[in-house]
Amino acid sequence: MGDRERGAVAGRDRRPRPDEMADQRALEQMCFRNLLATPGERVFFKDLESRFLLVSDSFLLDQAHSCNIAEVIGKSDFDFFSDEHALAAFEDEQRIVHTGEPMVAKIERETFRDRADAWVSTTKLPLRDGDGRIVGTFGISRDVTAQVLAEQALAHQALHDAVTGLANRLALMDRLSQALISLDRSQGRVGVLFVDLDDFKVINDSLGHEAGDRVLVEVARRLSRISRRGDTVARFGGDEFVLLCSALRDDDDLRLIASRAVRAIGERFVHAGNDLTVSGSIGVVVTDDPSASPGVLLQQADIAMYEAKSAGRDGFRFFDAELRARAATNHDFDAAVCKAIENRELFLLYQPLFSLESQTLRGAEALVRWEHPRRGIIAPADFIPLAEERGLIGAVDGFVLDEACRQLAQWMREGQYPDSFTVAVNLSGRQLSDPTLVERIARSIRDHGIVPSQICLEITETALIGELGDAATTLAALSDLGVRLALDDFGTGYSTLAHVQRLNVDILKIDRSFVEQIGGSDRDRQIIGAITAMAHALGMLVVGEGIETDRQLGELTALGCDEGQGFLLARPVRPDQVAAFNRGTGGMVHRDAVAPPVSR
Repeated sequence: MGDRERGAVAGRDRRPRPDEMADQRALEQMCFRNLLATPGERVFFKDLESRFLLVSDSFLLDQAHSCNIAEVIGKSDFDFFSDEHALAAFEDEQRIVHTGEPMVAKIERETFRDRADAWVSTTKLPLRDGDGRIVGTFGISRDVTAQVLAEQALAHQALHDAVTGLANRLALMDRLSQALISLDRSQGRVGVLFVDLDDFKVINDSLGHEAGDRVLVEVARRLSRISRRGDTVARFGGDEFVLLCSALRDDDDLRLIASRAVRAIGERFVHAGNDLTVSGSIGVVVTDDPSASPGVLLQQADIAMYEAKSAGRDGFRFFDAELRARAATNHDFDAAVCKAIENRELFLLYQPLFSLESQTLRGAEALVRWEHPRRGIIAPADFIPLAEERGLIGAVDGFVLDEACRQLAQWMREGQYPDSFTVAVNLSGRQLSDPTLVERIARSIRDHGIVPSQICLEITETALIGELGDAATTLAALSDLGVRLALDDFGTGYSTLAHVQRLNVDILKIDRSFVEQIGGSDRDRQIIGAITAMAHALGMLVVGEGIETDRQLGELTALGCDEGQGFLLARPVRPDQVAAFNRGTGGMVHRDAVAPPVSR
């Protein structure tokens, strides 16, 4: 055995000297004293019956007001908290005592008898003696009230309209789905009233958006007033509202509600001394079929609403057999979509994306359009939902991805753009469950010889609802592929930033509904500021969507938003026009500097 081996063995066998043991105990005591004195960290030790053995200074300050350490030792949570919270804590600790398994970072609501509730993150572990036997529990908790309240505010914002406070489209779709499911368990009918205000644009154009918002708020109040307990009143978007009614006995119930809605909307309304005339056209559909599609019901109500407008407005129309037969002809549209893909009638425009700090071009978002042989240019809102409903969205997405990769490769060969230039492509939620998706994207990247990090895939937040497991697996595989991932319309779904972090998302795109209100709403400004700060802390880039005014641009820049896009900066343009934003100083170009294209 060599000297080094003999020294190592000797080191292992040597017992510590008494002075070394004393030093070790002194070090442990010093560390323990510092732990108990750490501000904000509520440390506690309990026996097998959950009675306090020792607590930290922060525990005494925050949770045992006006008590000293001697008054706390030997007592339990029942002496300081509400019985409900104390019982939950006792059950957690008894489970730890019997299983030896720790409880890690549990978010729980602390309720007291004599002061406001608080939210804490608590970790508890078994307390063991020198022989390893469990003799109690110990733990540490910290106050997370501010974080929880911020997330609750975001969750409320995700399900409610910012202007009227009503349920938004996402909440409506969920409640409509639940109402249809309930038809399996009980008799009755579900009715949908689709409300569109007549000539609302005139109010906005003549009196301004503030007056328009006041009208929307008042209409929301009136519809809520005439609705029944258990009904849902939602703002569907713009000047559109939906009234969802369940537990209906027959069509007469719904006819009565529709009549009340028409009268309520038409009541006199005065704003800033102006006597405003407001009316609404309403489409009505009713069903007793639990397997009915929420999307189809809303589409049918929308068709009936347009019939009410055609009949003179300020009234309602039921979706009936005649309208059903007319809607059936729309199935011809399916074949037209397939033909459009086959004949390459689809094409892409690109909306530039700018750095808000340096005002330079950073990338572009690919946006699909349809050049119909008879109808001319068709916007995606007019055919993408149908493609999704008919199962054709995979083919549309495939075309967009391949064409975007081809165009990016051409741009890079021409040497007009830096290596950091990216092209963003929207990915539908249904594609996340396609097992061939990752390979198809990898093949497009290989075939066109582009760098994976120059492709950014945008997924809407609502696309992740109900499919988190599959989505997380797919997004992880895409991240491994090297493409960038962006969560579009952030703030309109159920996600929290912690949730997003687990999905390997690189970019958050703040929904335009927040940006739209940022100039006049402190609440939206604070939310955007909080999202931006937390996203940056998690290493994510933040993009503001729908920038349409100089004030919105200035506010987003001041809040630290990294990048932005919107009509103020640039409209969607043809591929050959993108280079105009990259020439000279590369600065941002305001609206109309490049005219919106109307054809190829």
